[in-house]
Amino acid sequence: MLANVVITLVSVLLLTWAIPVYTPAYPGYGASPALVPIVAVGVMLVMALLAIIRTTLAIKGNTPFSEEESTYPDEGGGSGFTQVGRLDIVHLAKFMVPAALLVIGIGTIGYIPSALAFLLLLQFLVGARNWIKIVILAIITVALMYAAMRYGFGVPVPGN
Repeated sequence: MLANVVITLVSVLLLTWAIPVYTPAYPGYGASPALVPIVAVGVMLVMALLAIIRTTLAIKGNTPFSEEESTYPDEGGGSGFTQVGRLDIVHLAKFMVPAALLVIGIGTIGYIPSALAFLLLLQFLVGARNWIKIVILAIITVALMYAAMRYGFGVPVPGN
């Protein structure tokens, strides 16, 4: 509950002061530079407020969370996935390494090939093995993101 209150306060501070003060002026084309930070912080604020409301209702209604949601998982017991789970470095690396390679790839080989490689690798690492679906999903996702950036927001895609 305390963590969600802190997230809420920091989010309000970011939305009311930090983002407006430190975001560069709108250049007059494409999306505003403040759009992404405002959306990201807005989502964090809404999620924190929902968690506060859920916890408050559980306390007021005298209906505590189930043990699976509120306790730290035991070693080797159960599925190992609870709301308060352990940090799995291998699982985290499966997402962070491809993301880091995407950032490097965009600057060197461009957006389209690096985004395709990123999505193909990420899907493989999370267990997808149907190559037709993997390739189709990657192509459609990259094409939609390219169209959204280039034609929807009117900004050039990053990279070469």
